[in-house]
Amino acid sequence: MKSNCVLTFHSGFAQRDIVIRVLQRLAAMRSAATDAETADFSQQHTPDSDSNNTEYYSKAESLVGLVDYPPYIVYAILDQVADQLSPEILEIERQVDAIDEQVLVLTHAQHDSALKKMGEQRRRILQTWQLAHPKPRVIEVLVRLMRAGGSTPRLAQEVVQYLSDVHGHLAAAVSSCARAEAVLARSHSNYLAKISLELSRATFDSNATTERWTMLGIIVVPINIVTSFLGVNLKVPGQDRDDTLNFFVVLACLLVYAAITLAFWRWRQLA
Repeated sequence: MKSNCVLTFHSGFAQRDIVIRVLQRLAAMRSAATDAETADFSQQHTPDSDSNNTEYYSKAESLVGLVDYPPYIVYAILDQVADQLSPEILEIERQVDAIDEQVLVLTHAQHDSALKKMGEQRRRILQTWQLAHPKPRVIEVLVRLMRAGGSTPRLAQEVVQYLSDVHGHLAAAVSSCARAEAVLARSHSNYLAKISLELSRATFDSNATTERWTMLGIIVVPINIVTSFLGVNLKVPGQDRDDTLNFFVVLACLLVYAAITLAFWRWRQLA
């Protein structure tokens, strides 16, 4: 911004759209100033024009002065930028709150989509923060320059009030970006904690299954060895008996061994 002009640099359609809207706003203000001047002229030619003449004149003068005042044009551009950031900020806050609520109730199939949503929202937050973060500083510098002195102190004071309002909106946008980033960071931590718990649960279940199969092997393998020896095609003790006493003795020994092994395993589990 120089003393009598405002330079803008833009490359995308969205930036050109901002300038177009500002030009339309200035044109509407110039039209309103023309109407105010017309009303002022008509009031000057009425018998009771003394009471309202100053008011109409001040309104027309203020509008004409603001339309041609470069700091006001800068304010209009910043105000349009702040207005376009507001819907984006609201959408980011809505998406971030939704992610924060859903991250703890995700199913296994939704893990990839949740991580993708977090990445997308963090990218949007960074882009919005880059747009909003430097502008409050620009407004502070502009306000300081305007308060330092100028040829139109009344217009400068009026624009300073407008800029203070935009400064508050932009500061709120920066604060909203910081809050959204903090919520996403917490959601990401909760997401990692949930995955860690699921992995721990899966590992525990796998270890429990492995222990059960190991215990079964400890019981079955010795029994299989004993029954293999007793089933060989050789003469074994008790083979000449005609009753089934040896069978029940061997069976009882195997059952006692299995019971003792299971009892020892359960005791080790509880210890």
